[in-house]
Formats: sequence, C-alpha cells, structure tokens
Amino acid sequence: MKILNKYLKNHKKLIFLDFEGTQFSHEIIALGAVKVALDENNRIIKDSIETFKEYVKPLGAIGFIVESMTGIKESILKDEGVSAEIAFERFASFISDPIEEFSFIVFGSNDSKMIIETINISKPSNAKIGYDILKNHFDFLGFISQFIKDDKGNNYSLVNYLKIFNITPHGVSHDPLNDAYDLMMLFDAMDEYQDILLREYCKVIKNQNHFPKPILEAVRSLIEGKDVTSDTFISSCKEYLK
Repeated sequence: MKILNKYLKNHKKLIFLDFEGTQFSHEIIALGAVKVALDENNRIIKDSIETFKEYVKPLGAIGFIVESMTGIKESILKDEGVSAEIAFERFASFISDPIEEFSFIVFGSNDSKMIIETINISKPSNAKIGYDILKNHFDFLGFISQFIKDDKGNNYSLVNYLKIFNITPHGVSHDPLNDAYDLMMLFDAMDEYQDILLREYCKVIKNQNHFPKPILEAVRSLIEGKDVTSDTFISSCKEYLK
C-alpha cells in the first residue's frame, strides 16, 4: 500500500515488536521481534526474516493475571531473564544496522508504555535505544482500524484481525515472538488480500453515522452498486434542508 510510506517514513527495514509486561508496574518481562526488509512495493522479502526473543527481569512482581495469561513465571525469569540493560544491548545487536533506518511496528499503545516504564524504573545506561525505538515506532492498530472495524465500530484484537484475512495465528498468543510474527503476517495480508481489505473498508464507510444524511445515503447507494447522479444528490440535499 502506497499510503504506508507516510507512516513508515519511507523506511524499507522494519522490526515487528511485541512486549509482555508486569501487571502493575508495566515493566517489560519478555521481548519478541521479527526483522524484515521490504521490496519497492512494501512487500516483505521472505528470505530477509530474522527473529529475536529475550526474557527480562523486572524490579516489580509479574502479577497473577499476567502470569496466568502469558505462562511466564518468576522461575522462568530467574533462570532465563536478563536485566533491562542487557536486553537493550542484545536487541541493539540484533538490529545491527543504524536504528534510524528502521520503523518499529507495534500493535496498540501498551508496548510504548512498557518501554517508558522499564526505562523509568530500571534506569539502564543505554536507555537511548528505547527512546530511539519510540521515536521511530508505528502503531499498526491505529492504521488498520481506519479500514477494518466490527459492526459496532470497535477495533479487533490482533488474532481477530488475522481471522478477517483467514490467516491462522503463529502459535499461542501472549508469547511475544508469536505475537510479533502475527503482526508481521497482518501487515503483509493488508496488501496481499486487497479484495478482503476493500470489502471490510466498504463496511466501515457504510456504517459511518457522522456524515450528513444526503452524503450517507449517496455513499451507501454507491457501495450497494447503485448509481448516484448529481441531480439525485442535489434533490436529496433539498429534501434534507426542508
């Protein structure tokens, strides 16, 4: 999609990023990422895909709800987790190229909040990496929700967006690497399945209720395959203004 260039700042290197965080302090406890390169049409070059996953030790407790949802327990973080500073350092090595060459794709606003809270609480000496990610991040939920919503105008979850495109999720949800991979597949699907995107976008337009009645009637008629002439539209406006 050409419209993506604006959001991606014309970057051809992307990292799809997902975090899991503590229940109360919102510190990062796990990081998953998928690095890709794009071709000239903003399609993912399949043999460019690289993955990264790291567990991170928080200063606060995980929390029962997060533990139940993610399966990440204190024992896992004790055995496999690293400090936020080491996690940032390893992630920078994974990025390898200059960070300003990348767009970091997230789903929703929670990931950004977790970066900020982790920096504020752990105070890693290499916090600039986190701030650089925030500077170049792109909330894909905010983008796709312009074109696809449910019948009540609400956003879907990542998994349910995949279902719209008939795509099976990559493993169990709330594993950060699986979720980052799912986000990558959703990004690719919007361009690959233009017929589905068009169908869903027409639904969004048809369900709009903030347009004036003459415009709404004209739009709905057009979506339903009915022709709307200028005379018909002007007549509808006159009727509306009586």
